[in-house]
Amino acid sequence: MKPSDRKLGLAIQLFLMRNNMQIEDLARQMGITGDSLSNLIHGRRGFKNETLERLANTPALKEGGMSLTQLRALRAIDEYSFEEVVRAMMEYVKQGEIDRLPKDFFEQILSSMEQDSFPPTFANKKLALLSLLQKDHS
Repeated sequence: MKPSDRKLGLAIQLFLMRNNMQIEDLARQMGITGDSLSNLIHGRRGFKNETLERLANTPALKEGGMSLTQLRALRAIDEYSFEEVVRAMMEYVKQGEIDRLPKDFFEQILSSMEQDSFPPTFANKKLALLSLLQKDHS
C-alpha cells in the first residue's frame, strides 16, 4: 500500500499495519468498500463527520484505542496549518473553553504523550509541553 501524504490517512494505515489488518477488513466494519476507504485515506475524498464516527465506532478502532476525538484532530491537522490550529486554540482559551474541558483531560493528554513516542530531536518541546500540562488547571 502506498503511504498516504495525509496525517489522518497515514495514521489509519499505521493502525492497519500494527494490527495486521487489511483495508478491506476495516472498510467492511464501516460498511463501505475497500476502494472507498482507500480514497479517503489518500485524500481523494474527504472524511465527513459521519464517516469519522463510523470509523471510530468500528470494533477494530474501539479495541485499538483510536478515538473519534483523535481522528478529528488528525483531520484538523490535514485541513489547517499549525499556525491556524495554535491561533484557534488561543481563541478557545481566551473564551474560557479551557474551563469546560473534562476534569481528567490533562491526565489523558499526559498519558497519551507517554504512550506515543516523540522523536528525539523534539525532546525539549515535549518537556516544555509536559511542564505546561502539569501545572494546576483548576
